[in-house]
Amino acid sequence: MAQYLKDEVHEAIQAAALEVFARKGFRSASMAEIASAARISTGNIYRYFDNKSALYEAVIPDTFVTTLQRLLRQRVEAARGVEDVRRLAPTAPYRLVSEEVLAFCLANRLRVVVLLSSPEGTPHEHFAEELVQFLLKAAIAHFHARPARPTRFALEELYRNYVTTLGRILRHLDAERDIREAVEALSRYHLVGLTALFGP
Repeated sequence: MAQYLKDEVHEAIQAAALEVFARKGFRSASMAEIASAARISTGNIYRYFDNKSALYEAVIPDTFVTTLQRLLRQRVEAARGVEDVRRLAPTAPYRLVSEEVLAFCLANRLRVVVLLSSPEGTPHEHFAEELVQFLLKAAIAHFHARPARPTRFALEELYRNYVTTLGRILRHLDAERDIREAVEALSRYHLVGLTALFGP
């Protein structure tokens, strides 16, 4: 029974940490706030985690980040050679991998929110910007484009907004149906823009 209660408190702390990190950001969050959200004393939280960094590493381990990065790479690779992803059948590899990415993000909503918020002071503080650069290079390669410097600058800013909006969708919408609808709208808008910019 004692071990069960200990595990229950441990899980409550991690759930509270994710909620506070997602809402306030890692640097602004305090152990006292996390303890309050977990409904335990601040002193008690240190029986489970030495500090805020240790708690962060527990809720967003490198293995999670690696898995997300792998899925994103697979999605980009599945789009190679595809002229218009909007016309793909539901069973096309790109559609299947895209669904896998979205399902993973839905199952780990707050973790992804924290990552996309550029958690300053953590090993993943550059994750969002690295994702922007990855998506930018993938888009340029996909369309075999050589954009002029002003166009590349504009495209880079558009991808920053794209990544930021994804994070805001996951943060502010709770229902899976609403998240799916919002992500679909964002993706459709984004793909139309890319095709208009680089397409024939």
